[in-house]
Amino acid sequence: MRDRGVLFRVVGGLCAVLLVGTALYDVRQSAASGDGSQEKLLLIAPAAPGGGWDTLAREMQNGLREEELRFNVEVRNAEGAGGTIGLAQTAGRDGQANVLTMTGLGMVGAVETTGSPYSMEDSTPIAQLASEYLVVAVPKDSPYEDLDDLAEDWTERSETLPVSGGSMGGVDQIFAARVAQSMDVAPGEINYLPYSGGGEVLTSLLSGTSEVGFGTLGDFSDQMEEDGPLRALAISSPDRLEGVDLPTILEQGYDVEMSNWRGVIAPPGLSDEEAAALEELVRELLATPSWEDTLERNRWTDTFQDREEFSEFLEEEVALTQETVEELGL
Repeated sequence: MRDRGVLFRVVGGLCAVLLVGTALYDVRQSAASGDGSQEKLLLIAPAAPGGGWDTLAREMQNGLREEELRFNVEVRNAEGAGGTIGLAQTAGRDGQANVLTMTGLGMVGAVETTGSPYSMEDSTPIAQLASEYLVVAVPKDSPYEDLDDLAEDWTERSETLPVSGGSMGGVDQIFAARVAQSMDVAPGEINYLPYSGGGEVLTSLLSGTSEVGFGTLGDFSDQMEEDGPLRALAISSPDRLEGVDLPTILEQGYDVEMSNWRGVIAPPGLSDEEAAALEELVRELLATPSWEDTLERNRWTDTFQDREEFSEFLEEEVALTQETVEELGL
C-alpha cells in the first residue's frame, strides 16, 4: 500500500509538472506570436439577450473566435434605461483597455431622455460598424401612395393622425419626429403610439389603431413581400439600397437621412495606443468573411467609421438628437 501511495504521488506530481509546463508553453507561445489572440476581451451589450445590441455583441464574439482574432471573449448584458446602464458600467471602467461596449442612436437618445448622469463624452469612441436604415410603412390598402400624400394629410391632422413605432424617446420616435419636421409638422404635436417591438407595431397598423408605422427595414421587410400586408413609402438611406426596391426620403424631396447605426465605444482614460489597438481589432474583424456573412444575415449595411470619423459623427448625432428631443418635449 505504501509503494502504491508513493507511486500515486509521483504520477500526480508528474501530471502537475506537465500541466504547468503546458500552460507556460501556451503563454509563451501567445506572447511570442504577438497577435494578442489569448488576451481577454469583454463585450458589454447594454440590452437584454436577444435585442439588437446583444445580437451585435454575440456576432462580434463569434466572428472574433471564428477568425482566431480573440479566443477569450465574454459577452455581458447590462440592460435597462435605453442602454445608459451599460454606458454607466463603461464609464466606471476608467482606463480598462480590454472592454468594448455596443452603442447606437438609441443610447444617444436615452442619455437625453432618462436623466442619465453619464453621456457619450464619458467614453472613448472606437468605431461605427454598420447601420440599418429606417422605413415609413403603411397598410397595403392605405390611401398614401408616397410621402407627398402623407405630408398633405399629416399637416392637416398633426394631432390626430395616429402613427406608431418603438418606445418613447427611442430611434423610431426620433425618426418619426425628423420626418414630421421635414413636412413642417411640429414634432411635439405628433400623435405617437409607442410599442415594445416591431410585432406590436405591425398589429397596430393592421388593426387600424395606427395609420403609419416608423421602424427599421428589418422590422417590416418580411411583411413587405409581394403578398405581405404592408408597403413602404420610403427608406431613410442616402441612396437606394441594392436589392431593395424602395425610393429614398431624400429623392422625394424631404431632407431626412438617418440610420439605426451600430458602433462600439470603450471606457474613458485610454491612451492613444490602447484606443488604436481596439480600433485595429475591429478593422480586422470587419475585413473577414464571417463579418460579411453577419451583414448579409442581419440586413445591415457596412458604414464603417474610424475613431476620428466616429467621434465627429457622435458629436453631430448628439446635437441633432438634443434638438429633436427638445422639440418632442421629452
